[in-house]
Amino acid sequence: MPTDWKQISAGLQERNLDTGFCHVRVHYLADPEKDLLWAKKLSAKFGGMESPKWRREFEIDYSAVRGQPVYPMLSKVHIEHRSLSGCALYRVLDHGIRHPMVCLWVAVNKNGDRHYYREYYRSGATVEVNCQELLRQTPDDEYVIDTYIDPSTRQRVPLSAKDKMPVSILSLYSNALGFGLRLADNSRAGYDTVRDGLLSVLARKAMQEGTVEEDSYFAKEYFREFELSNSELMALANKPSLTFEPCCARVFKEMRNLRFKEIAGDVTAKAAPEEIIDYEDDGPDCVRYGMQSNLRWQATKGRIEKGSYLYEIQKRRSPRNPRYIKRTG
Repeated sequence: MPTDWKQISAGLQERNLDTGFCHVRVHYLADPEKDLLWAKKLSAKFGGMESPKWRREFEIDYSAVRGQPVYPMLSKVHIEHRSLSGCALYRVLDHGIRHPMVCLWVAVNKNGDRHYYREYYRSGATVEVNCQELLRQTPDDEYVIDTYIDPSTRQRVPLSAKDKMPVSILSLYSNALGFGLRLADNSRAGYDTVRDGLLSVLARKAMQEGTVEEDSYFAKEYFREFELSNSELMALANKPSLTFEPCCARVFKEMRNLRFKEIAGDVTAKAAPEEIIDYEDDGPDCVRYGMQSNLRWQATKGRIEKGSYLYEIQKRRSPRNPRYIKRTG
């Protein structure tokens, strides 16, 4: 077994492994230009010096994230009612049958801010039933530009035990909805993008009102402790923000309850990955897809969702249609 760490100098530790190799650990304090003040300022981007993200990345604490909340900065300040006027509207899907199938409607403004304004959860229903319900819950005058879905739905599955021609789940959704879907970006970088969106809301509140949400321990300690300058607050506030409509109570609850997995084994021998507990994470996955994917603002006045029945009616009435007959009074 490896011996305990031995302090060499400021920021440097070493130990001898049973293989005969010497393991040297270099901390940022080994650099004379990086002191505690430098660390305090930099840690603001990670959630503070006590946050699991900072302790793992800069304090070489591989077990820091175990059991910790993924989004400790989430508070009721992220819940607000917003008008959808002038926003581009999208849908984000996460497939499920035993696990719930989740759909979130998201509005994107000119700054790229995401506002989740409607949610749909259902377990034990077929793809067709879920898709019919999604279309029913989307008003006719609500112009949804695109619908994004988890790219894992490209996987082909048999429809029955005797089915020798499996089809992709993506094609089932496309056929049931009547139009094509876009593949979402499900990369792990989306967790950081969501974190930046939540911090952006807090930074904007601190700049506008000079205070933060008093009911949020994280926000209160975060902004009071670091005393960020206007330029540092602006750097946080310029990121696309993330907010929720009050009706999105279930996904908000799941976001608050999301935790990192416990880490087993010798964490000093090898850095364990930051794995999320796979429990009630379907809604947060949709939030991550919506933040990480390329959902851009565009003018949608008069635009009708391609593939919808209104789109087909409009196409039949188009003067370019040879069957179109212009009626005059």
